[in-house]
Amino acid sequence: MGKSHAAAARRAKRKHEKEQKRKKRPPHKPLGASARPAVAASAPEILWRPQIQGIEGLAALAQVPFYEAAHLADRVACAHGESRRRYEPAWTRERVCALETTALVARLEQLGIRVDRDRFIEETPRFGSAVRWARETWLPLAPAQADVHARDFIALAACELWKRWRPEPPSQESLHELLLLGEDHVNRHDDIAAAVQGIRFWESLRPLLTPELRTTSAAGELLLGVDASVLFNWASDFSMAATYAAGQDAALGRRVAEVQGEILTQFSAEEESWRLPLVCDRAEVLYVTGERAEAERLLREQIEAHPTSAGAYVRLAELWAPYESKDREAIIRSLALLDQAAARPVKDAANWDLALRIKELRAQLRACGGDARKAVTA
Repeated sequence: MGKSHAAAARRAKRKHEKEQKRKKRPPHKPLGASARPAVAASAPEILWRPQIQGIEGLAALAQVPFYEAAHLADRVACAHGESRRRYEPAWTRERVCALETTALVARLEQLGIRVDRDRFIEETPRFGSAVRWARETWLPLAPAQADVHARDFIALAACELWKRWRPEPPSQESLHELLLLGEDHVNRHDDIAAAVQGIRFWESLRPLLTPELRTTSAAGELLLGVDASVLFNWASDFSMAATYAAGQDAALGRRVAEVQGEILTQFSAEEESWRLPLVCDRAEVLYVTGERAEAERLLREQIEAHPTSAGAYVRLAELWAPYESKDREAIIRSLALLDQAAARPVKDAANWDLALRIKELRAQLRACGGDARKAVTA
């Protein structure tokens, strides 16, 4: 097999492994991060009338938070090329961000809203959400006849002024924006960009977390003001993308491993079906960035704690003898470990294709001249 064919085979195997790894994850909770692409893709078919309904209407139709609808409106308008003009009345996030601060303030004042910067900086943190601040504090000052586009502008102007006037602490909308950008990278399978964006999000969120917020749902509801599943899904997607990014950028991998450890420490009361894959991901990141002893310790610890779950066995075996490995001793060790899992037996052997993995490792061993019947203590 030529070099180009071998590289293509490795890429195909890598893609397959990534798809399989995603299947082994605990189910994504409904209306969380992974559900949004389907919403976005269907948005043009939900009969949104931007001239009449604005961003408020799109949020209601797509069943997403207001600020996410503003992001979605940008994508919908861009996707419609020459028909983009029908979206021009709507105040999307992109349009509001393009305005200078003086223009934002002037337009608010035209709507009867006197903007007091000092009051804004002082009061907004206790609201958490810029949209909620705008609706409770500014919107009652607008004319009674203000249409949906005026209401949209007021809310989005508050989001933008929060970013410009008091970036710390971030608003719920700013955090949500970081999530959405990272999700875009995940959907494009750009693992390095997804990992970098995930770190940015975590570094913004972490200072707001308290020891009492020990589950993703508790933290998400309090700090993000969105569906309780969002952080649950984000951590899983970020952690899996990070395992692929770490193999391409060791320095990034080391930082990712730190973040993964912080996530696991913070959400110590999260369900084990969520924690176990993240621990395995972290071990894989440590392994590929040179911390092999620590990675093996973590995985063996998980095997001891969860002896009837196949995940840690399989991950350690894959690290010892990756695809196309010709290291006979490593393959023999991996075989012994998977044979141990099969003999337990693990309860999810079929989900992890354990029998097939053992068969493939035996074929791999024969291909490099080893005795497929040979075993060692794992």
